[in-house]
Amino acid sequence: MKYRIITLVSMIWLMFGSVSAQMGFIPLAVDHATFKSSSGKSYIEIYLSFYQNNLQYLPVEDKYFAEYVATTEILQNDSTLRRTTDRRNNVIDSLSEIAPTRKFLNAFTFELDQGDYTGKVIVQDVNSNKMGEYYFDFKIPPSIDDSLAISEIELSSHIVADSGSGEFNKNSLLVLPNPYNLYHIVMPVLYYYAEIYNLQYSADKSGEYSVSASIRDMNGTVVKEYPVKKHKKPGTSAVVVGGYNVVTLPTANYVLNLTITDEQSGQTVNQSKRFQFLKPGDQKTSKTDSSEIVSRVARDISMYANFTDKELDKEFDMARYIAEKNEKKIYETLNTEGKRSFLAKFWRRFDPNPQTEVNEFKQHYFERINFANSNFSAAKKEGWRTDRGRVLLTYGSPNDIERNYMSINTKPYEIWQYHELEGGVIFVFSDLRGFGEYELIHSTYSRELHQPNWENLVQRAESGITPRDY
Repeated sequence: MKYRIITLVSMIWLMFGSVSAQMGFIPLAVDHATFKSSSGKSYIEIYLSFYQNNLQYLPVEDKYFAEYVATTEILQNDSTLRRTTDRRNNVIDSLSEIAPTRKFLNAFTFELDQGDYTGKVIVQDVNSNKMGEYYFDFKIPPSIDDSLAISEIELSSHIVADSGSGEFNKNSLLVLPNPYNLYHIVMPVLYYYAEIYNLQYSADKSGEYSVSASIRDMNGTVVKEYPVKKHKKPGTSAVVVGGYNVVTLPTANYVLNLTITDEQSGQTVNQSKRFQFLKPGDQKTSKTDSSEIVSRVARDISMYANFTDKELDKEFDMARYIAEKNEKKIYETLNTEGKRSFLAKFWRRFDPNPQTEVNEFKQHYFERINFANSNFSAAKKEGWRTDRGRVLLTYGSPNDIERNYMSINTKPYEIWQYHELEGGVIFVFSDLRGFGEYELIHSTYSRELHQPNWENLVQRAESGITPRDY
């Protein structure tokens, strides 16, 4: 059967794979992007990748044979709406061909109506029955035909002109997705693909649209800004592709931002995508880097040697805000030793500079937990468990906070502003019950509670009863 293998040098993911193997599951990298379809609906592309050395190869005549089954499901309200299964094999001449940096790559496409969904990806090794699972939530927005719109951004490892009809071909391009969203000195070019819809267009005067791109760090600071590019409109829709060499960036997590402007209508839309850049240390010491990293993984695991099950569970509970759905499911199945290995691997995933002794992300995360406990605790609830604690740990510190505590007409409330989320969003918290705990009552962020009439909730009624017209 048809199979594809993509080569990538990444010591960090190799390290994760070795730790994950101890826990008996196949680590999966899964990403997705949604696009508008010709039928007026939308479709989602789901990208899957995992390392070759997670499969078991068995001798068949004078060769070695591995086979896996990849299944993708679309769920809504716990019901399976769509399901696709892809069975693939790989034949090699010698076990020495199994390279720890080689990966398999799959793509799945589903056309869907507007709504909220859950995606589920399962990979099973046919020879060993070893499995990997990955869950993620996504939203198909309503179709808009009268205003400028942009799809989600697909990050890629390579984009070239190709009019073929394979699973990675679209709009006369071969777009190889990068589900890890990871770039490094061996793969330094950040390729991206997106689609623009509802451009103002007429055949006699096509006009232009402009594309501006920038890269920001996780604090929202612009670290790279690229020249604005103008393009002639090919019609009411267009494809946006590009590639930027990011080799000069230090190791960290970043956000790619795209801004599209229709020069005739003046409409502007924005889209962003998170990625990581990894820069290994001095190449003169690269021979020892791998052993040093493995040693640090062992050290990280040993840090949990004296943790009880209760203490391990408490630490993972505090990390649930940033954990993937499949990680939460996996954790529940582990014994004590598995939990120790899991936590070591989990925090390493976020480490912006694995070559150093300190995991800066983990350190800052627990600093925010301490801050939340000191400032947001109420009654018997620790601050990190409150709504303000959750938002702080999930999205980081807000750019601005508007505090309204002293009004006789309203209950105390705060408005947190995040300038870099979806082009600028707010979170509104209020002490509705008068016990000192500020609850989230509204946000303009698409993934959070949305109550446009939130101001009614904070009004003090003369009777002392909060209005309930929501």
